[in-house]
Amino acid sequence: MRTDVDEFFKTAKPSLGSMITQSQAMAALEERRPSRMPAIIIFSVIGIVVLAGGAFFLNQFLSASPRGTSNTGGPASTSAQKLALPAPFFATETSRTITANIGDRPGFARLMADSMQEKERDGTIKRIVIKVKDGPQERFATMSDFFDLWRISPPQSLTDRIDGPPMTFIYYGTSGSRLGFTARTRVPDRTLADMLAWEPGLLSAFTPLFFDEKISSVIAPFEDRTYRNIDWRYLKLSQEKDLGIAHTIFPAGNFLVVTTSKEAMETAINRLFDAR
Repeated sequence: MRTDVDEFFKTAKPSLGSMITQSQAMAALEERRPSRMPAIIIFSVIGIVVLAGGAFFLNQFLSASPRGTSNTGGPASTSAQKLALPAPFFATETSRTITANIGDRPGFARLMADSMQEKERDGTIKRIVIKVKDGPQERFATMSDFFDLWRISPPQSLTDRIDGPPMTFIYYGTSGSRLGFTARTRVPDRTLADMLAWEPGLLSAFTPLFFDEKISSVIAPFEDRTYRNIDWRYLKLSQEKDLGIAHTIFPAGNFLVVTTSKEAMETAINRLFDAR
């Protein structure tokens, strides 16, 4: 409006009457012009409502869509949940995970033999994590699974008192690699009694754990040994090599420890002391 008045003063020198007439005419013109502000406000409100409504229905659609499906309507490919690795009972230098099918003893034995033949530094321990497949399911081997894979029949009460998966390991010594395992027991005194009662049959039962080692005829029975105030039992199987059957209950943590050599047992005891 100010622009129109300025232009009027530039082109003419109006009188007071003409100025009033001009002002009235311009006011009337302004009244006839449609107001734009209400239209802008209305369209803004409509836009906000449309956007809010669209967001609401989109959220409802996504919430109603079944999870785990692809955008093509078929099942989405999801990776199997990874098993949480059980914590080791003591420190080891290396680790290897093997997987065997339930009932496939030859396949399991080949994997274990390959692990035994791997070269490692003397005095080191490798943890062997054993997984088993039972159909489509995969899990960590229990104490019962471990014995079943070896075709070993332990006292039922022994496996019933074991808590969680055992820790299988290989000790690499100067005489070769030696197998061992550790498991936590709920009733250590009864587990020790089970092992003592099983001693007459341990040699024949544990023969697969010696792999290609030749076992000489044994006449001497198990004998008592002590290392770092830990009492353990040992059946010596060779005069030339560190080879035998050793077992004990480590009191701190109630661990059953079984190894196939004297040096492996003493090293496992050292590691369990370090892990306390």
